[in-house]
Amino acid sequence: MSDVMLQQTVKTSLLDESGERAISKQAQLVDTIENGQTDSRGKKIVRDQWNNKIEYMLSVIGYVVDLGNCVRFPYVAYKNGGGAFLIPYFSFLILIGVPMMFLEMSVGQYFGVGNITLWGKINIFMKGIGYSSLLVVCYITLYYATIIAYSVFYFFASFSAEMPWAKCKNEWNSEKCMERISESNSTIENPVSAAEEYYKRCMLGIHKSSGIDDLGPIKFDLTLCLAVVFLLMYICICKGVKGTGKAVYFTATVPYVILLILLVHGLTLSGSDDGVSYFLTPSFEKLFHFECWKDAAIQIFFTLGPGISVLTTYASYSKKNNNCQVDALGASAANVIASFLSGIVVFASLGHLSYEIGKPIEEVTASDFGLSFIAYPEILATFKFSAFFSAIFFLMIINLGLDSSFGGLEAIYSSLADEFEIVKQYRKTFMAVIHILLFLGSLPTVTHGGMYLVTFLDAFSTSPALMFIVFFEAVSISWIYGIGKFSENTFEMFKVRPNKFWIFCWLFASPLIILALFFISIFVFEPPSVDNYKYPQIYLIIGWMINVSVMLPIPLYALFKFFQLKIISNIFKS
Repeated sequence: MSDVMLQQTVKTSLLDESGERAISKQAQLVDTIENGQTDSRGKKIVRDQWNNKIEYMLSVIGYVVDLGNCVRFPYVAYKNGGGAFLIPYFSFLILIGVPMMFLEMSVGQYFGVGNITLWGKINIFMKGIGYSSLLVVCYITLYYATIIAYSVFYFFASFSAEMPWAKCKNEWNSEKCMERISESNSTIENPVSAAEEYYKRCMLGIHKSSGIDDLGPIKFDLTLCLAVVFLLMYICICKGVKGTGKAVYFTATVPYVILLILLVHGLTLSGSDDGVSYFLTPSFEKLFHFECWKDAAIQIFFTLGPGISVLTTYASYSKKNNNCQVDALGASAANVIASFLSGIVVFASLGHLSYEIGKPIEEVTASDFGLSFIAYPEILATFKFSAFFSAIFFLMIINLGLDSSFGGLEAIYSSLADEFEIVKQYRKTFMAVIHILLFLGSLPTVTHGGMYLVTFLDAFSTSPALMFIVFFEAVSISWIYGIGKFSENTFEMFKVRPNKFWIFCWLFASPLIILALFFISIFVFEPPSVDNYKYPQIYLIIGWMINVSVMLPIPLYALFKFFQLKIISNIFKS
């Protein structure tokens, strides 16, 4: 339809109607203009689809079972008293995680478009949700790719006769270094394990930086690892879901096999039972600390990924009669199993490390990203064929990270491609530009002080902004679009209407809990830290500016659309 015809149609409608009815009809027409599924020549756009249901499910599982399970879950549980963390974790999983996952997958599948266009179809004023999700993905990728790069670094380091993190007397070691077995009875005051020094001094080089305002030069070795990560992500994403669906046959199943091998071996180590007991036994006093509940909520958001637009994007490529309810429950179960396996493996290793060093488990190491890059290598070094097991383990971690990363990048592409036709016409070129820009933006995270920036971005790129996004998702579907209409949509697709539990969560439980967490996250804020380092006040202000920038598209777009419709209506009335 040409611009002249569209303008004439809008004008005719507004002349025939008056008042609110006229504005309503004009809004519907603008929505059709903006979100129509035809190209500039009027030809209907054929959207890619998954090759089969198995590839779709494995892709979703590959997305929700990621570094958040193997890296984040153990250190967050450790930080919040082990078993006590499981109580808020399961509470939020049942009331927020699974319901919102089901909702996003259903909406994405029904409308079959990218996340920006999707929320414009839900309601013309809610399109800003898509732009906010787009910003979240970009911010997360800036540091998430760096964590994958750490695994690439360890992967290449594994190809040696003896693991470099198993012994002291290397050029990067300090006089505090203690080998885990041979020097277990050492008289060194405040000893540091060889694995921890390898992580902090060899790979990160953080001892050469005094803080976030002293990042230092870029580390060449980590930069190469980061480049490898972005190259692999581009290879995975440039061909679309038809290509990425093939890779998940390996990446979504092998992690469970390797985790089981590590679990069996870890439980045979001396002191491991104490570590597992610490993981599973609740410290109920932690439940009175808001951080415990906040971290549990963020963990759900981080692993299941509501509000980040990957679930809606993946579902948009599935068939219309696919049962999203079964998919959401199955993927959530896979996520929980992977988290528990990872937690037990890490805590078994921590228990053994505690036994060897002679310190309480809570004092073995700091609760940060380094936990899994210290505990995992520590246990791998005890294997008879340590080089082999270390290599396949970090290859597994790399694949877990890539699964989620190219899911996020596919969401970026899909969101923009369904809004701007030129993006769809030059997919490979567009994705290459995005990868280059994100790589350049990630370079500060691979400096000597890069971990300060990684921790900073992790703290301010998600909560409370992500809660803000998910709250408006729930409200937009349940209260604006209408829960009755949404139920009919699910019945239209797979002949099942949501039960009372789902409806209760979408209408009341999920939005109210998320809203409460949003405000509490603002008023009970604990600044991020790395070991004993505290961030200067100016950087905390910058961090909040980043977080607010994620939320702003939602109200700004609603205001923009309101005044746009009002101005157009007044013009035609006059």
